[in-house]
Amino acid sequence: MKQEILQTKSRKLKKRSWRKRTIAQINLSSCLNYNLFTYFIRKEKIQLSRKLIASIFVNEAGTSFSFKKWMLQFYRV
Repeated sequence: MKQEILQTKSRKLKKRSWRKRTIAQINLSSCLNYNLFTYFIRKEKIQLSRKLIASIFVNEAGTSFSFKKWMLQFYRV
């Protein structure tokens, strides 16, 4: 019983640390706030995981540029 409780705690901590890591990667690579980023993702109805989005931002150089361009167009409207 105790072992199951500890395993559940460790899974939750692992998920929490992975989520913090992906959010930090998005914040560092894209130079914009993560909350604003999630707003744009929901508005355009893009259904990608945080892990995949973070890897796209880290690996693809043009992604951050195109996203900044998209953000500027949104604020002009």
